[in-house]
Formats: sequence, structure tokens, C-alpha cells
Amino acid sequence: MTSAQQRALEELWPRFGVDWIPGRRLNLPVLFGNSNPVFLEIGFGNGEALCELASRNPRRNYLGIEVHRPGIGHLLLQACEREIANLRVCHHDAVEILANGLAPGSLAGIYLFFPDPWPKQRHQKRRILTPELVRQLARVIRPGGFFHAATDWEPYAQQMLERLTAEPDLFENAAGPGTFSPRPRQRPLTRFEQRGERLGNRARDLIFYRR
Repeated sequence: MTSAQQRALEELWPRFGVDWIPGRRLNLPVLFGNSNPVFLEIGFGNGEALCELASRNPRRNYLGIEVHRPGIGHLLLQACEREIANLRVCHHDAVEILANGLAPGSLAGIYLFFPDPWPKQRHQKRRILTPELVRQLARVIRPGGFFHAATDWEPYAQQMLERLTAEPDLFENAAGPGTFSPRPRQRPLTRFEQRGERLGNRARDLIFYRR
């Protein structure tokens, strides 16, 4: 945590922060002050992609959920510097908010970019995209909305594809059965991904639409 990030958490949280109370659902139109569609990013890291998306699309609202405080501080600094008004941040566990903090069909889309792959066999149960989470995604994404994931860990990409495909009544693969999507131009290319490419790690995109 740098001193600038700590200061951002103290000074900018009232402007961008969401203090979720467990057991209560977030009132998204009140939170953003309008009824524009809301897109959520699970685990935004340092916020680079989320900040870019919000900056490019001022008529969309963006909610980011992250547990890493330095990353939140970094995002707050970016959002303030770029004068972004359509962004809110929540410091909490995303799985719990998806299960208990959002109304059915309240989101237009959800992003999950480069989650921890937990590559060791004994740790793979910690991977976030579980069958239960897929069902929670389907509950909060409105019909026609999307779930967009990306990872540069091939075994995890295959597992994600299998788990999303296992719910054909809930989600449809935008690229066709058993296929990964080309990287959409609208997905920001982050420094993390560029570093991975230099190391030979190929990113995979999965885009599934809510039926």
C-alpha cells in the first residue's frame, strides 16, 4: 500500500465507494443516480481494465468488486484523475455479493478477467468459477446480458468452458459450442496481459450470453 493509495482510500471512498451491508440488496439506480445499465467486474486487480471501460462508455455504469486494498486505492486514483463519474467500488467478497447483494436480472453484464488460476492440483478447489457461481451469474444477469471471462492459463480456460457449457439452459456460447471467442476490441489490453504475452502465455476469451 503506497501513501497515495492509502490517501485515496481515505479521501475518495465517499465519492466512489460502496459500503455494502450483508443481507441487503444494492439499489443500483440510487447508487449511480440513474437507470443506465450496470456492468460488474469481479476482482478488478489494480482497476486498469475497469477504469478504461468506464471511461470509454459514459452511458454505462460500472461496479467493481475487489478485496485487495492497494488495488482499490490504485483504481480510485485513476478514476479521480480521469474524472470518471460512472464507476463505483466495493471492498468485499464478490461471491457473497452475487449471492445476497444483487436483485435478479439487475446486471447487463459481468466481467472476470484473469482470475487466480490456482495451478496446483490441491488448490484448484479455490478457483472462483464454480458450478454454484455459474448459477448465481445466471440469476443476476438479465436475459440477453453476458458473462465475459478471460484467462491466460489454458487448463483453467478449458475448465471454465466446460462449466459454462454445462448449463445450456442458462448460457449460450457466443462463439459456438466448444469454442473460445476472439479477443473483442472493447476489452482493454492491460499491462498484465501484455507481460503474459511476452512470456508466451496466450489469453483465452469466453463470452456467454444469458438465455
